[in-house]
Amino acid sequence: MSDKIEFERWKDVPEITKLSEEMYKLGLKYQQYVSSGKKDDKPLARKTWQQLSDKYWDLLYEVVDAQTESFPASLTFDKQERLFIDFGFLSDTLTPRNKKFDVEKALNSKAAPGVFQYESFSDFIAECWVAITNQPLTPPVIGVSIPDRINGMTAQLKALQETRNAAFRTIVSRDKNIAGPELDSLCESLCENLVTATKVILRTKEFREAKEEYKQELSQARFRYTEAERVLDIQISIAQKDEMDPLGLPEVEEFEALHNSTRVLARKIVYTLQEEEKLLRRNKRIATECSQFSQKMMRTELRNMITKKKEYMAVPAKVARCEQSLLCPMDSEPMLYETASKLMERYGSLDMDMFTVARIRMYGLPRVIFIPGQGWGTYDWGDHTILLPMFPNTSMEKSLAYGAGTFRWDSDEDRILKNTYENIKDNKGKSILEMAKSFYKDYFMWITKEREGYRILPRETHKAFIQMFAPRKTEE
Repeated sequence: MSDKIEFERWKDVPEITKLSEEMYKLGLKYQQYVSSGKKDDKPLARKTWQQLSDKYWDLLYEVVDAQTESFPASLTFDKQERLFIDFGFLSDTLTPRNKKFDVEKALNSKAAPGVFQYESFSDFIAECWVAITNQPLTPPVIGVSIPDRINGMTAQLKALQETRNAAFRTIVSRDKNIAGPELDSLCESLCENLVTATKVILRTKEFREAKEEYKQELSQARFRYTEAERVLDIQISIAQKDEMDPLGLPEVEEFEALHNSTRVLARKIVYTLQEEEKLLRRNKRIATECSQFSQKMMRTELRNMITKKKEYMAVPAKVARCEQSLLCPMDSEPMLYETASKLMERYGSLDMDMFTVARIRMYGLPRVIFIPGQGWGTYDWGDHTILLPMFPNTSMEKSLAYGAGTFRWDSDEDRILKNTYENIKDNKGKSILEMAKSFYKDYFMWITKEREGYRILPRETHKAFIQMFAPRKTEE
């Protein structure tokens, strides 16, 4: 890679060339201050680095403007542009990469199919442009389309069900009174009716607005699944009471966890099935607002949407109290989209009630956007997105848990969490901001430790979290 900032497509754009040169000179000046060893140069180094960091936005606007000048149907970003936009990388001289920062691995990593839509910052920009210009939705570069997410989770569900069925067959093999065809029918009913039964349980729009005949068909599927589960529970109980070879409690808990994982994944599939309509509705709203705009006004609107996101992109570093720069840090490696998305899906599975909050029923699932810079995850209330910095401070687990925790706290409009949490003795007298920070920290411990079986939180806080996150009647 070049020592200077270079964008092959825009090398003849004067504004980009001029700004790149300015940034290159600032970078060299910063390095001179750092390497001088003089005490008086340290504040100058910090000031120069901040000036260089601030110009990230200037250069981003110029790169985006250069591409929208021809008013394309969609925006695409090449390798060098993605490294700059998504990772804050300028050049090996100005922003030396950590030894573990594998460029090809980072750029080629893909988010795993799941309930959340994962996007890079460049994907977000491209998505905004599609909405403004009223173009068809395109899947994010780092992620998958809604149909592919559903197909991916459906394949995962099928594999889980096969594993569950095999485990169940082993358990009931002790009972000579249940015949093979009866067992086959039971397993088949559990598999075939699960997703439909989940739609009824969640009272989805499909079920609520269905004609009576179809509604009865859906309800019957739920009944068949519920009846199959009842028989399953009976067989587990019989196996536990077997006089010759009783099924032990660890085996029961392992099987129940496996069976519950199928229900959790089915809920995620149903939530995702409802997403496309809400996403299309969101984009249609933006397109309608911009329908009378000239091309110049549409380009300005894209800049405005990026600027709105700029304010929230500073929050992760502020919360973590680390360097507030979107430029690539030398002392850490970026997360991989695949690894981070799988962990985020895990947190979602451990806190399924997050998908029943009012904001999701109204606006759909929050998109997860990976942004350049350091810090811990946060939630952008205005745009209904969870923001995760590519270079997490301390650990990826903490950053993702803070992102989920911020969403849980900010979306708690019914005060189901807040009313309980603020009554904890240690929280009395705290300001709203202090209360929120305390919750993020406790939520991180709860989702990463307590939900995995480890007692970490103080007794009163532990009891409060048990109460706050106790299973509740599922809402759509």
